[in-house]
Amino acid sequence: MRKTTAFLIFITTLIVAAYANFIFLEYSATPATNKVTLSWVTKSETDVSRFIIMRSTDDDVFNEIGSVTAKGTGNQYKYIDENVIFKSNQTFFYKLRALNSNNAIVEETESLIVNPNISGIFRTWGAIKAMFR
Repeated sequence: MRKTTAFLIFITTLIVAAYANFIFLEYSATPATNKVTLSWVTKSETDVSRFIIMRSTDDDVFNEIGSVTAKGTGNQYKYIDENVIFKSNQTFFYKLRALNSNNAIVEETESLIVNPNISGIFRTWGAIKAMFR
């Protein structure tokens, strides 16, 4: 019993140590009319000089679309991608990447999947007709 307890404490310590220095506490991407707002909060910004925002249409090849300078631990950040035009049910994928002063990757988020917000899409008569084709 003591060996099992000691082993579980050891494993738990390793898991906590492995994830203790993560940077992104929470992050999200919210679609609106032809734009996507990315928001994130940091837990730690040790060795982070800036954040890179990346976008993809296939969740494979990501392109840098902007950057935000790091302000310090615990800050809330926002980036608005205004170069988005939702076409029917096209999906976009976003990633946030934290870089240090040497432009080396410190951490990168998992992909954020963004589908068009039907209620937020600008509707013209042509767009409404296209929805029913």
